[in-house]
Amino acid sequence: MNPEVNLTKLSVNDDIALDRAVSAYLEFILGCSSVGDCPKKELASYVAGMGAYYCSDVFSIDVPGKESSSGLMTVCFDGDKITVEDLFVKEEMRKRGIGRMAIEALGGEFPIARIMELESLRSAEGFYQQIGFKCVAPATNGRLSLWRKKLN
Repeated sequence: MNPEVNLTKLSVNDDIALDRAVSAYLEFILGCSSVGDCPKKELASYVAGMGAYYCSDVFSIDVPGKESSSGLMTVCFDGDKITVEDLFVKEEMRKRGIGRMAIEALGGEFPIARIMELESLRSAEGFYQQIGFKCVAPATNGRLSLWRKKLN
């Protein structure tokens, strides 16, 4: 049975949500950059920066009954389009439908959205195809593939 997920929009002023999301953030950035000595401050800085510079929201992906967040999603909403900039599910929580449920829950966060888009690594293209995205621009040497899904 797959667990349900809840999305929590992170705020630099919400210490409880930041505390829950720190472990997912640490796993998310391990392959991307070095971890400083205060990951909660780094997460708050990431949330603030994404909001200030990119007009994006960062959501933690929460599974009821779990002490810490199961993943993170960074999105931008513009008019009728949601752009998923990052979707990350912790390794221990993968293969349980959490990514799919997070994408579905995201539509509820932005009920007037009609389209969802994202760029994908080749390794994740099968996942996005399985959950209803269509490739609108294949990957090239200089660009990731672009995927789109119409929302109800």
